[in-house]
Amino acid sequence: MKSIDDLNKKYKIIKKLGSGAFGDVYKGLNRETNVNVAIKIDKLEVNKTKLNTEYELYNIVHEGIGFPSIIWKGIMNNKNIIIMEYLGPTLEDLFDFCDNKFSMKTVIMIGLQILDRIEFLHNNNILHRDIKPDNFLIGSKSKKNIIYIIDFGLSKKYKNKGGEHIEYNKSTSFIGSYRYCSIRTHKGIELSRRDDLESIGYMLIFFLKGSLPWQGLKSTNIDKKQHIKNIYEVKRNTSIDELCSDIPIEFLKYIKYVRVLRFNQKPNYNYLRSLLLNISEEQNYTLDNVFDWNIKVKKLNKNKKK
Repeated sequence: MKSIDDLNKKYKIIKKLGSGAFGDVYKGLNRETNVNVAIKIDKLEVNKTKLNTEYELYNIVHEGIGFPSIIWKGIMNNKNIIIMEYLGPTLEDLFDFCDNKFSMKTVIMIGLQILDRIEFLHNNNILHRDIKPDNFLIGSKSKKNIIYIIDFGLSKKYKNKGGEHIEYNKSTSFIGSYRYCSIRTHKGIELSRRDDLESIGYMLIFFLKGSLPWQGLKSTNIDKKQHIKNIYEVKRNTSIDELCSDIPIEFLKYIKYVRVLRFNQKPNYNYLRSLLLNISEEQNYTLDNVFDWNIKVKKLNKNKKK
């Protein structure tokens, strides 16, 4: 495709799915195949390299399970455009749909898939650096039970071509989500594999408990930096025991493990998965990929037929 006209001839924009600091994401339709796609359009003048970098990272991992495939990438009308596989709703949307709480079984199944995704990403020398429910989506149709990881706009390679790990740095800018980022992120410490895993831990606890202790802090009449500082203070002063109260001890062990990892240490992903599997075995769960949202949809459809 060489122009916006070519793009419009082949793809129909159906609706906007979301907006970010750099651009917008739309649901589209391939007019030739009648297959839905996602179209990401970034303003080139805002960031000339962001989408190129994201495209390169997608190309590295797109053959892995739970990573969307890229259909086309190019520049049109001073905009960076990526067309990719269309996916289902985000875990944030599904959490809202399930009344802001997931069952233990669903959290375990989510956690196991996400740990698989992040291990695959890390094994390809990539840090995600923006772990949050909005960046995990379920697949569509036959892939609806697969959880996908998306948005590598803030991602970074942590090893160079020679296999050398990035250097430790104590003066980096804030990156990621205030709610789910690691404590070291607040301190300005260069992110590494341990930080992605810490963020995953917070997200799973959030799914179980419905909230985190540093959520909902009053931010009236204070600037953004002060608000971030307030979140950090609560996060730093919340003990692991308090954070993991009223949930299985395996989550406490998870957080404790990822917080003591060294900067360039390779995490033991099997150990983290085993913590979740321990809970499953104790509760006699059948990990059948039937999630809470599947059960709710089935109930709603059943009630409609009455």
